[in-house]
Order: sequence, then C-alpha cells, then structure tokens
Amino acid sequence: MNEKIVEFSYRRLAEKKRAFPLFITLMTVSFALAIVSMFIPKYSGVVSLVAMGTITAATLVYVRYIASDYTYSVREGSDGRAYLLFTKIIGKRQSMMANIPLYSVKSIERFTKSELKQQKIDRGACKYNFAPSLTPDVVYVIKAEANSVKYNVIIEGTEELRARLLEYVSYARLDEMEKADEE
Repeated sequence: MNEKIVEFSYRRLAEKKRAFPLFITLMTVSFALAIVSMFIPKYSGVVSLVAMGTITAATLVYVRYIASDYTYSVREGSDGRAYLLFTKIIGKRQSMMANIPLYSVKSIERFTKSELKQQKIDRGACKYNFAPSLTPDVVYVIKAEANSVKYNVIIEGTEELRARLLEYVSYARLDEMEKADEE
C-alpha cells in the first residue's frame, strides 16, 4: 500500500427522522388490519395476510433505515493493496458488506436524489446501496471495475470524503502501475 494512503474510517449515521413516519404508518396500518380481521369473519384470512405483509414491511424499514448505520473505510488487504470496505452496523453487530480495491475505482460522482433518479446506471453492473438514509439529499456513486465485474456503489458522505477517496484512488493506481512495470 502506498505510504501516502492512510487507513481511515468514516461512519455515516442514518437520518432516522425521515424513515420513522413511514415505520409508524406501517405499524399502525398492520395493527388496524389485525383488529379489523377479528370483526370480518368471511375475509379474516385475507385481511390477516395483508396485515402480516404490512408488519413485515415495517420490520424491513426499521432494520434497513432506522437501526442500521454504515462505515466506509480504507484498509490494507493481505496482498498489500488498499481496499475500500463497506461495513453495516446494527447495534453492536458489524457485518462487512463489500470491499473494492481502490485502484479499480473509475469515478466517484455526486448526485442529488432527483439527479440520481434521472441518471442511467449501467444495467450490467452490480449495484449496491450503502446509503443509510431513506431519502438522502446527496449521494455519491462509486463506479469501479474489478475482475471483469462492474460495480456501482451508492454511499452518503461529504465532499471532503469524496476528495480524500479520489486522492487515494490516484495513489493506488500509481502503485498498481509500478507493480505492473516490475513484473
């Protein structure tokens, strides 16, 4: 790993206030449907099934957008290269979701939520969304290609994070070119 690349972590907390109204609405609807199913004997199975689906959706919203945070970090791998790691944090539990070699990053683009909807992202690429908020104002799309696989990774962050990652990407590419020249 290049000596100019310093290992770091950036923890992005979800904006829970945006997902909380959706969660409360889904929970209220599911409880209301459960109560209604008791008073409609003919269709109670269908209403109960819809209530179960609604409570499942509420649970998914809670786990994905309220209880989860993400950490984006740069670390050295076992092969001596720098990697960009994406870690999901739920309470005290951490799960590494993905890692991408820094030299494989092609670009890091900034989008507002309306621009991202209009943006045509490569359909053949693997798309990952590691933005912890339900409707983030600004996201960054990291486009990378490693081992003949294209990746589009959506993250939340700051302009300083983007600048630092782009700087590290340039250092990692220089290292990769030097390694290729040596071989």
